[in-house]
Amino acid sequence: MLTKKCKKALKKKHEEDILSREVEKVQDELAATLHNFENTIEPELLDYYTYAYKANQIKHSYLLKKLKEVYYSE
Repeated sequence: MLTKKCKKALKKKHEEDILSREVEKVQDELAATLHNFENTIEPELLDYYTYAYKANQIKHSYLLKKLKEVYYSE
């Protein structure tokens, strides 16, 4: 049977893994959005990619903050 401390450590590791994968996913989305922005000439799409990029930046910052909280929590 796992002790409370062991269960807590496993839960923390699981949360870190999930958040790390989400950060990687958002980084890929940021790169794809930037690529699409650079390769379009439609004004509407330029606006869309601008907003999408900013939204992903905010999401990235949020996920990094949550990852730090989990990593440094006891």
